[in-house]
Order: sequence, then C-alpha cells, then structure tokens
Amino acid sequence: MEKAKYRVYTQNQWVFPDDKIDLFVEDQPVNVHIARGGNVAVQFLTDINVKKGDKVTSKICDANGIHVQFYQMVPVTIPLNSAPDGKPNTTTNPDEVEDFVTRKAPFDVYDALAPMVDTISYDSRLAFTVRMTACSKMAPGAQMIDVTIETGNSVFKIQFNVIVHKAVIPHMSQSKLSVVNWVVPGAICAQCNDEIYSDAYWKMYRKLLTHLVDIRNNHLSIAQTWRHEPDEAVRDENGKIIDFDLSYLEKALKIAEKAGMTKLYGSYVAHWVNWNEEQIYLLWDWDKKCDVSSCEAYRQLKIYFTRVREMVERNGWHDKYIQPLVDEPQFQNAAEYRILCGVVRSLYPELVIHDPVEVYNIAGAADIISVKQAIYEKYLDEFKELQASGQRMTYYACGAPAGRTMNRVLDLPVFVGRLSFWMCHRYNFEGYLHWGYHNEGGFDNTNFIKIMSPGNHSIVYCVDGEYWETIRSMAQLSGAEDWELLSIISEKEPETAHRLVEKGCRTFDDYEMDPDKFEKIYLEILETADRLTD
Repeated sequence: MEKAKYRVYTQNQWVFPDDKIDLFVEDQPVNVHIARGGNVAVQFLTDINVKKGDKVTSKICDANGIHVQFYQMVPVTIPLNSAPDGKPNTTTNPDEVEDFVTRKAPFDVYDALAPMVDTISYDSRLAFTVRMTACSKMAPGAQMIDVTIETGNSVFKIQFNVIVHKAVIPHMSQSKLSVVNWVVPGAICAQCNDEIYSDAYWKMYRKLLTHLVDIRNNHLSIAQTWRHEPDEAVRDENGKIIDFDLSYLEKALKIAEKAGMTKLYGSYVAHWVNWNEEQIYLLWDWDKKCDVSSCEAYRQLKIYFTRVREMVERNGWHDKYIQPLVDEPQFQNAAEYRILCGVVRSLYPELVIHDPVEVYNIAGAADIISVKQAIYEKYLDEFKELQASGQRMTYYACGAPAGRTMNRVLDLPVFVGRLSFWMCHRYNFEGYLHWGYHNEGGFDNTNFIKIMSPGNHSIVYCVDGEYWETIRSMAQLSGAEDWELLSIISEKEPETAHRLVEKGCRTFDDYEMDPDKFEKIYLEILETADRLTD
C-alpha cells in the first residue's frame, strides 16, 4: 500500500476539483472541536483518482462516544452565477458578481456527499468527508481518534485530535427552534418514478424524512401551494364539492410524527393567480376561481376544516398541528388574506395559522408569519413594531433575491447556510423556512437555472433512488446547532450573544465571508457556551 497525500479543509470551506495539495503536512493531527450532542465534518482532497465500484475500507480506533461516518464528495457543475438582484437570478457577466461569489461560473465544486461504506460511488479525483457526532452524555475533554481509509493501492492514515466541549446541543425533540424545508409531492414522484401515494412514493417519502430529521428539520410541511396533488375534494355527479378526503395527508403526517417531527403542517388552501391581483382563490376549485370572500368559499371551508378538526382530534395533534393557508400573500391581496384568516378562525378558533408572507399590513391575521428575508429588512421598522406587539415571526429564503443575500447557494461561502440561523437570534425569529430541499431541476435544466440561483432548488441530490446529503445540508445542521449554542449564551448573557452574532452577520447582505475568521468566531461561541453551561 502506498501512503497517499491529502489536503485538509474545514466544513466551512468549498473544495474544488482543481485545488492543488500544496498545504499537505504529513502526520500532523487534525484538530476538531465539537459540542456534546453536536456534529462536525472535516473534508479531505487527495491526489488519486477513483472509479465507481472501486472497493473502499475504513477502520476507526478509539472513537469513544463519537460516531464516525464517511462520505465520498461528488463534484457538481455550476454553469451560471447568482445575479446581484432581481430576475433573472443568474448572470454570465463576471463584473456583476466579483465582489461576492467564491468563483466565477462556470466551475465545478464538491457538494454532493455519497455514503462511502464499501465501494466508491462516482468516477472522480477522490475527495471525502469525515463526519463526527458526539454523544450528549459523554465526558468533555480531548481524545485522539485514528482513521484509516484504503482504496486500490492507496491508504490514508489520519489522526484526529477531538476536543469535546462542555456545552450540550439538545435533542431535536427538545429544540425551541422551528426548521422547515418544504417536502414537495411532485418531486417525490419524479424521484421514485412512480405515481403519488404508490408504495414506491411512500418508500421515497420515508427516505426523505430520514434526511430531514438528520439535519434537525423538526417541522414537516408538505407544500402543495399552487394546486392540490391530487385534489382532496370529493365531488358529486355534477362536480359540486360535497366533502374532503384527508386520508393521504393524515397518513403522511402520521409517518412524519413517527419519524420524529415535532410539528405537523396541513395543506395550503388558497392562492392568488397573478402578483398584482387583489383576489385569493381556493385551490381545490381552481378552475372556477372561487374567491375566498364568497359564500361558496365559506361553504367549502366549513366542510374542509370540519375534516381537519376531526383529523387533529383523532390523532391527538392539538399541540402539534399547524395550518398554512396561502403562500406569500402580497400587499395588494392582504385584505382578502385577512378575510380568509377570519373565516378560518370562525370555523376552528383553536387552529394555529402560519404562512410565508411578503407584507406587514396583516397584523394579527395569522398566529405566526414567516417573512422573506429581504422583505423584512426592507420594512424593518414596521416588522419590528409588529414583533414588539407580540406577533410571532419566523423568516424564509427562496429563489429571490439572489446575489449576496444570504442563501444556501453554490457560489456563496458555504458557511452562509450556518449564518442564516444566526440571523434568527439577531432579529428574534422563532425559526427558518426554505422552499428548496429536494426539488427537481437545476444544473441540466437551462430554463430553470436562469430563474433560480445555482443550488437554490435543493440541498440533497436524488441518485439511483437514494438521497445524497451535501456540504450545504451539513451547513444547515451546523447552523441549527449554532442556534442552540447562542441560546445558551443569550439566556444568561444576551448582550454577549448579540455581540458574537454581530461579529458574524449584521444584515442578510452584510456578513463575514472569510472562512478562517468565521472559524474563530464559532470557536468563541463554543467556548462562551462552555463557560455558561452548568
């Protein structure tokens, strides 16, 4: 066996296939800091090429209380950069992006993480990630872990100096942070290559839930925002809606509850047709354009929420169930949104309503509003006034705006996905939502990527019927854990927490972009949380 060279990267650095191994230091331990109950990943780029199907073996010594996993890092191609703002959200003009992107497109970057257990999954220059998870009850302190990886004629011997910190990341079920990544039925159908609610569909759905729980996504939202897939309405021979069948929704939520989700979201019920319209229409009678303020809408909603109440009571979900109504109400249809919320409250007063919004003039309409990050800062005073009045609030990111604005795209620093959770502390948000977890499209779809900044549509990849995690999904996991560490600090020293957050990020467009500086800030957070842990 030939001892192969490698270069070490933190999980907060992008690794590129054309990087050179010019920082190789032989036989020096890799220092790793980890909170109890937390995770950390270390990346390695080697100087050998591997092929799909090559045998690979690994050996772990002295990992007491630490679970170790291995992933082959797979490169993806970025044909276009995120544009500075507006639509289209991509650009080929390098002058527009040079002040914020990590590289100018086109370029390749390692993002996908294929489980590396017995064989290699992809032909490429070998890069791999070692992920460590610390037991929440283990004793703090330093320990040495030896890892050996063999493939072909090459062997990698790596020694980790793991510093386990006193601070403890609580189990996801105990977290006060709400994390939502949309689950899209149509995308699951495409990924399992079968019809909705088939056996293959449910199998794929369960796989997706496993990955969601792994990155501390604790709220399940099955997003059917433009139309129901399929329509839940039951009609008579004349096409009139006479009932609703929520059995598939109920099954999906029961599976999610068993998987570990702490909050369960129902289906959206209405939407507007065009951005500038005042009207909002029921989704299940979409062709008839049934306005939510009409008598017919009231009749249908009364039947629908009778069935919702029955489902909630049947399963004991009174403290778990959350109802979205409309995705992204706008200023021009805010009055109709208020009417809809009022109708629903009259039908089911105990229901918790939570919607992504792009308006501030809906105070009290929904129990929880999720505000797009750019909209929040555009109307900062108005939203802060709402929060001061008691309005519960989370925030969300989606396809726009692009550019420098925080998002988990492939041409911004990878740790921006972590900083997104720090902003929850900065602006007193209860949580974070993103639409693009596993959606189809992207790199091989020219039309789609022109309207969607690179990587915005997903942070997992579906390959041969399996979901592969990514460096960016690891960043989301770390960000949710960072939020817990900052909560430990904020509970006892809120000014210290504020100061530490401000070192990393001031606004959604103004944040630290140097990975080395980010590492120092994170270590200060970890050590401060240690000091304040009983």
